[in-house]
Amino acid sequence: MPESYTEEQVQQILQRALARKSKRGDLLSRQQVSEIASELGVSEADFLAAEQEWMAQKSKSQERADFDIYKRKEFRDGLLKYFIVNTFLIGINLLTSGHVSWAAYPFLIWGLGIALKAYATFQADSEAYETEFNKWQLKQKRNQITAQITNKVASSVENWLKSN
Repeated sequence: MPESYTEEQVQQILQRALARKSKRGDLLSRQQVSEIASELGVSEADFLAAEQEWMAQKSKSQERADFDIYKRKEFRDGLLKYFIVNTFLIGINLLTSGHVSWAAYPFLIWGLGIALKAYATFQADSEAYETEFNKWQLKQKRNQITAQITNKVASSVENWLKSN
């Protein structure tokens, strides 16, 4: 066994040891994690900063996962509408003329739009994805603030009505 380890090796060893511990169902408390960091020579300030960075990254990852779910649901809904409407149009076209003629145009044009939407939905490392994610994030925050204001106004009105 080596007498010293690099920082990366220490991280890998501890990660494996903690993974074994968590398989048994043992969880570490925040205090225990802080003590481990202290024993490794990590200052309290560095530990707090790292913990805050980790929490921010975890929150951002959850937001991205929520956004991906939203995007996929939006795509699936659009695809379902595409199939329903085009099935109806092709059915009408077949009933009236016996073959597909004019219904091919909306089928193909809308299909191109669906293909582009699929590319945008599943291409998560593009600049357009980031722009759309940021817009979605702002919309979510705006909706949250609106809900908070609405709740406060409703509570105030309710309290005012009770007092009168």
